[in-house]
Amino acid sequence: MALTEKYQSLIDIGNQNGVNNLQAAEQDGVLYVSGSTANGDVKQKMWDEYNRIDPDYRAGDLVLNIEVEGGGYEEYTVASGDNLTKIAKHWDKNWKEIWDANRAEVPDYNKIYPGQKLRIPR
Repeated sequence: MALTEKYQSLIDIGNQNGVNNLQAAEQDGVLYVSGSTANGDVKQKMWDEYNRIDPDYRAGDLVLNIEVEGGGYEEYTVASGDNLTKIAKHWDKNWKEIWDANRAEVPDYNKIYPGQKLRIPR
């Protein structure tokens, strides 16, 4: 099955909820979905659908990069003993939000290191 077919319901959610510049491109066995929205709930719906299709994100065949317009970021420097869950709790965020904002630099959510700079969505 093609990845666009596998994740079609996720793409449909983006289209139905007005995600701007929604793009889906398959490359080297990975589907890259990107776009932007002014509504963080739409982004969360897409993440929820991703989790429904691929529980715990184990397949590693999708990169979902939906920006929330006007949100901006703060910068955080990873300290020894940090993990995304701990960082997210400190910022009152979901670990997936932080991972999504940093996927280009953090392809594996279990591999962050002290001194690394992370973007924290506002």
